[in-house]
Amino acid sequence: MMIDIFNHFMPKAYFDRLGDLIPGHVALTAFPRLPTLCDLDARLALLDQFDALQQVLSLANPPLELIAPPDQTPALARLANDSLAELCSRHPNRFPAFIASLPMNNIEASLAEIDRVVTGLGARGVQVFTNVAGRPLSEPEFRPIFQRMATHDLPVWVH
Repeated sequence: MMIDIFNHFMPKAYFDRLGDLIPGHVALTAFPRLPTLCDLDARLALLDQFDALQQVLSLANPPLELIAPPDQTPALARLANDSLAELCSRHPNRFPAFIASLPMNNIEASLAEIDRVVTGLGARGVQVFTNVAGRPLSEPEFRPIFQRMATHDLPVWVH
């Protein structure tokens, strides 16, 4: 068995929601040209070419905080994380786990989402980007994210 631990995917429900929030964004036109990035059947067909290959899924670009304001990103994170968890539950032999996304422009909601996805959905870590809308991850405001992940003893993937 081989497990590839950092694979980007955009579930259909989330992709459709992006069309409402950021119409015309490059992700909406480019991703369909790479079917394995947003088409589950294409991804599964790809995996079928490799005996016993499994993937840990993470959400593809763009970061949530670049899509919507702080009052909307928590719902967007829930949609993304619920969708990835559902794929893992439907295809555990292909997707044994997922990495959750956080609404990094809303720290309190990020902390709540960490607890929800780790304890309720089985996320095996969280993904953050190298900056939060141009602000470095080293700013004190973001320390609670890393502290919370340490309490769960799970990794933070930096994209």
